[in-house]
Amino acid sequence: MGDKASMLNRRRFIAGTGAAVAGSTIASSASAAVDRNQGQGRENASQFDDRATVIAHRGFAKTYPENTLGAFEQAVKGGSNDRAARRGADWIELDVHPTADGDIAVFHDRNIGGQTDTDGKVYDLPSDEVFSAEVLDSGETIASLEEAMEVIPDGVGVNIDIKVGSEELDWAWGATDPVHYDRPESGQTDFERPEEELEQWKWLQPMCDIAAQYDNEILLSTFWEGALWALENEIDHDFPVAFLSWYSNEEALDMADEYDIVAINPPMAAIKGTTMFDEDLYAGETDVDIVEEAHARDLPVNVYTVDTWHETEQLIDAGVDGLFLDYSEIVRWGAL
Repeated sequence: MGDKASMLNRRRFIAGTGAAVAGSTIASSASAAVDRNQGQGRENASQFDDRATVIAHRGFAKTYPENTLGAFEQAVKGGSNDRAARRGADWIELDVHPTADGDIAVFHDRNIGGQTDTDGKVYDLPSDEVFSAEVLDSGETIASLEEAMEVIPDGVGVNIDIKVGSEELDWAWGATDPVHYDRPESGQTDFERPEEELEQWKWLQPMCDIAAQYDNEILLSTFWEGALWALENEIDHDFPVAFLSWYSNEEALDMADEYDIVAINPPMAAIKGTTMFDEDLYAGETDVDIVEEAHARDLPVNVYTVDTWHETEQLIDAGVDGLFLDYSEIVRWGAL
């Protein structure tokens, strides 16, 4: 992989340390920050803008048909600076499930019926049905991971968001440690510890094997502790991994302390000091500043999913490192 300003090490780059991310081959430099997308058809800025990394959430999901090849192709067009006339993505975020045949499909929901002309859960359907399903009458069909990687330029990072791949985990949400997840109340008690889910996560090996064939910077992310455990203990790969948090900042920090993760990706509602902070959702831990705590661990914080310029500016002021966006242009106002 070529040198560039990484979503993962941008905090250390900005601080001038130039530290490399554990598990990554990337080393940043001032010139790399300027030229990280040369040769990829991007309009480069004259200097690195010390704001947040722009991550195209499902390929800017409310701008283009989400998670499609067309969305990814459009999302990378434009400049790598917030003042560019058209702001292109620094990173593409996409979601993956296995099909019944073991191929890796790029789609967010487990059931494809809500957004395509085909009904059923990705992992229950044969590949030919999944990959022929049309997304929202767009003319775009569900893509395979290989197809998605082919259209994303090497100079653009890819955040692969790992979803569940079997009925046995269809109930699950978030980390599986009983300290954080009330398993008996969920009605599913088959798995008491994350390592017991290993069989349900073996599809991550072919997913990693596919990603390893490309030169993009890769970040794997997941809500599920079972996936974290599998990636750290059983799956053969060299990719950095982030934890996607939802209902608990304390859980996110526990996952950071328990596993070798390189970033925390929380929702906007988790960010203190913003109007989006949800005191009800985070009741009992309102004193936990996830940005401050993550940065104390030298972990970047990448926040989902941002829809307005006002949310963007509040999050940048709060010190977050990356923004999962559905619209690229909302970062421009604060940079003009």
